[in-house]
Amino acid sequence: MTMSDLLRGAALSYRALFTWLNPLGYLSSRIVRPIGIAVAFTATTSHYGAPLGPTLVGTSLLAGAHAVIYGMALAVGNERNFGTMPIWLASPQNILGAVCQRALPHLADGFVSGFLTYLVCSALYRNLLLPIDVFAVLLLLALVSAFGTGLVVAGLNLRVRDTFLWPNIAVLAMILFSGVLLAPAQLPGLLRPAASAFPLSHLMSSVRAGPGLGHLADSVLAELVTGACWAAAGVLVVRFALRRRPSD
Repeated sequence: MTMSDLLRGAALSYRALFTWLNPLGYLSSRIVRPIGIAVAFTATTSHYGAPLGPTLVGTSLLAGAHAVIYGMALAVGNERNFGTMPIWLASPQNILGAVCQRALPHLADGFVSGFLTYLVCSALYRNLLLPIDVFAVLLLLALVSAFGTGLVVAGLNLRVRDTFLWPNIAVLAMILFSGVLLAPAQLPGLLRPAASAFPLSHLMSSVRAGPGLGHLADSVLAELVTGACWAAAGVLVVRFALRRRPSD
């Protein structure tokens, strides 16, 4: 498969499977909604006197991860919703490769959503915790890490009829454990060890440690390893789901 074939297939699946793919639908779901969520949580943080910067960065990273996880879930789930799941599975293709191919537009979506959220909220609150280029690098790492979680969710959606069950659970778990809104130290003692297993957690631990590139660099490898572990789990989930005929 050439690069042009890869991108063409990703673009065609993106156009075919998403009912919000129109200017107003895209604006509301990928731009306005994440900015509104970020403003709401940052305002709550401000009300209680906590530093704004980590919450602003965390909610912006979460906006990107949210786009990837839900996009990959819908890239599989909407095949069932539109009645095309049996045809898609019967076609002569590598299903795991097809799921990864369909993730490409959502990685781009996630970057646009997270980056705009950070720019707009930083301007609104006049708080630029990280330089733009540093945040862009963190966002790219967050998207790579979230891809692994999205692959797990997409594999589960091969077996589960409710398209939104697993992405809802995945994003809720990330909100709770990744340090986006709560530092792991604020969690109950029994839950703290689980925090490091979730995407964004290592990035957020560095962000909460304070500005500076030294400790941010230390989190890069840990975040990539976390994403790789989730991606490996996603490969296993997809292969297990395909061993039995997924529900259509």
